[in-house]
Amino acid sequence: MRSGSVAWKAIVEQGENLNINRSVYVLKQHYPIWDLLKREHPGNYYKTSLVRAVYSLAITPGGRENSLCALNLDGAQINYQIDTDGDVLIYGLNIDSSISAPEMNQATGLYQVKKNRREWKTSSHRQTSMDHSHHWNNAHYAAVSGKFDSKEEAGRLLITHIANAYNGALNSHDLSGNGKHYSLFWQNGQHKESPNSQALTALIQQAQANNARIHWLVHGEGAGTFVKALQCLVKQPGISDLVAKQNKLSQQSVFFSNPRGGNTRKKDLEKFCIDAGMHLIGVNINSFDMRNSDARQDARTEAILILAKYGIGGGVTATGWDDFQQALDHWEAAKTTLAVIGFSLAGYVLGKDALSKNGGYARNMPRAVSNTWGSGNKHWAA
Repeated sequence: MRSGSVAWKAIVEQGENLNINRSVYVLKQHYPIWDLLKREHPGNYYKTSLVRAVYSLAITPGGRENSLCALNLDGAQINYQIDTDGDVLIYGLNIDSSISAPEMNQATGLYQVKKNRREWKTSSHRQTSMDHSHHWNNAHYAAVSGKFDSKEEAGRLLITHIANAYNGALNSHDLSGNGKHYSLFWQNGQHKESPNSQALTALIQQAQANNARIHWLVHGEGAGTFVKALQCLVKQPGISDLVAKQNKLSQQSVFFSNPRGGNTRKKDLEKFCIDAGMHLIGVNINSFDMRNSDARQDARTEAILILAKYGIGGGVTATGWDDFQQALDHWEAAKTTLAVIGFSLAGYVLGKDALSKNGGYARNMPRAVSNTWGSGNKHWAA
């Protein structure tokens, strides 16, 4: 029994689950709030994020922390300390006002994209949960955005990705008529940041807790966010058991469209889905997008073959391939060094045999540039 324990009450107790390594205590006056949070979280993915964070503190191994620590989440911060007994003491929870102000125009979060006559329009207000009861042919559809100028643009364009990705499961009747909608996890940048992946993890587990059938469409840079969410679920199975009521992910499926970022090669995506127990429907690769790892590797391979064909061996690395890959990570540098790295794109287009069939790679260069630096990747790549 810790000194001064009269002021504390356990919200998570060591031993209540095989994975629980520590007890988590909150101040007694805060206990009703935390208890309500645990009971209500299945209907609110922000609350699910907080509950996951509490369980992570109970499960994650580590030493004692004499100083006060902060755990930052999407719109919230938990202040805690690990005491001399190795237990977690939560002193407070700070909630960002943005959570209670869902009208923020382009805030990262969950939105509904509704069919209104012939247009698909993104709602202005953020949602706290997906409407799992809303089905197209026995499943609810949800999209995770890559880079778009706005949530409205994302909502308008991603329906085409959904329709093409799931063309075997959907028909025109499913998408016609007013009142139809799909869920959109819109990301206003920061696709690589943990608050985004934590929020998406909570959305996946919210559906998992309800044993809901979800068909995900993950676009562009959103693939990196989705991968991090899957990795989080795999690394912390104990949290999944507690938060998702021991339900599996077998009811959820995913299709990746024009994926970008680290760990998003097709073979990587296949492995992450297998590890998490989520069904992978497919991967659509934009072969003209040099920000896609598979397309970039194919381009390098083709360039080497073409150079060998014309008797120019070993020139790929020496003439700018490394500069090309580095430039991709620096948006402005990529624009100014296009002339230097044009060789790499040329090698790629030559590898597609555009030289003999279309009279030179120049005709295809705009497409490669548009898909890599412009807006081409926003659209379905056939």
